[in-house]
Amino acid sequence: MQDADVPLYLHAEFLPNIRQITLYIALPGTAAFDGVRPDIQLSESRKAVIVSLSTPFEYVTETFKLPARVNDASRRVLKTISGPAPKSDPNSAGNPSYDFSFRMQVDPDEEVLAPRDELINEFVPWTADQMSSSTRIRCRECEHAFLDSSSIPESVDQGTGESPALGWIWKDLPSGNWAEMMDFWHCHKPDPHEGHEKDEKDYALQVEDQTAQTKGYGADSHVVAMSGTVFVDVATFLLAETDCTGLKKGNEEEQKSNSQVSAHRTLDCANCNAIIGMEDPMTKGWRLLKSNVSLNTNSPSCEADIVKWEVHPTETIVAAQLLELIERESARRFVVHCGQKNGLVLWVFNPDIRYSNSSPGCSIMAQQAMKVFYQKSANVDELLHPEIGNPSPLSVEELELPSMTFEAMSQALTRSNEMLPLSARRFNEWDVGLLGRFRREKV
Repeated sequence: MQDADVPLYLHAEFLPNIRQITLYIALPGTAAFDGVRPDIQLSESRKAVIVSLSTPFEYVTETFKLPARVNDASRRVLKTISGPAPKSDPNSAGNPSYDFSFRMQVDPDEEVLAPRDELINEFVPWTADQMSSSTRIRCRECEHAFLDSSSIPESVDQGTGESPALGWIWKDLPSGNWAEMMDFWHCHKPDPHEGHEKDEKDYALQVEDQTAQTKGYGADSHVVAMSGTVFVDVATFLLAETDCTGLKKGNEEEQKSNSQVSAHRTLDCANCNAIIGMEDPMTKGWRLLKSNVSLNTNSPSCEADIVKWEVHPTETIVAAQLLELIERESARRFVVHCGQKNGLVLWVFNPDIRYSNSSPGCSIMAQQAMKVFYQKSANVDELLHPEIGNPSPLSVEELELPSMTFEAMSQALTRSNEMLPLSARRFNEWDVGLLGRFRREKV
């Protein structure tokens, strides 16, 4: 037998809140591995483990990097073998295995334990302050340009109204609860002081309302796409139709025949027909999905051979949306769907973990992710809009995604579930998955 014939799977999760790393080691659940025990040595730096097997597989060894440095007492923990976990049900999907697990304390001086603020612009890819006046947007699939420096409009400086500037203006859109906060403020204004005359009161309210509309925080105000300006939110870029090139509107009849239930018409790449975004009638603009485009934020003076185009996985964009809802609504359970009857119920069990995994295709470096419990729902309406007298069994928030985004997120959860050791793939009636998340590195 060769090393490749013995699948030795290792997985480690670092939980910052309890300052622990859980290490899983999985061996095939065949008779040949009955009684085989792993020998685990902690490296000198305490940032990695060296795992080898006992006879007759003594030639199998693997060095595995941990997501954080552990304390010296972990050497004793790794010497304790409590025996293999029970084999999985032979009738269940997947191959049975022997799983071992260990819990180790992280070194108290480890840098990853340093306190940090979870500001929204730290976990959202591509915010306005990362962009330049010459930033370009193109199709992720065929590299066809939608927002290019060749079509940059001449804009007027918004501060003085005098100095002309050449380039795109990028602005972050306000939080999703901004409109709700404004409605609340207008409905709960302080009562006027006693003794004020009615005419003075009416005049003051009129001036106040006019100012609110001018400043953009009136109860009826909303964002409208502007030529020369790109508005940025967690998942999309909002542009004026006149600023976009290389996009075409999707065929309405074809979308209906494909059962794509959406209030917005899709926008397709004119070159490869990939779905790039959708119309937004409310803002009178076009929204480009971050997950379907690539961006270049380099200065136009850069050499062509060093121009870097950035992309982000769809799961990272969805994770950012979930994190924004957690921060805004203090929610942890979500009904996620794409306008269809069926969908997923997600329980964000831990929004911030770091993990290492030895599966093929995984980076040797620790990855940042959110740990998600999920289950399929055959009827999301029953959870979101229960009949009178039938309260919802869960307190949930709704997240509706474009169909291709929903499918990509579902596939990411399934892949991550299959990557985990068998003993870590289920929690009661929930499947367990990981969604990779973005974190902006501090300069």
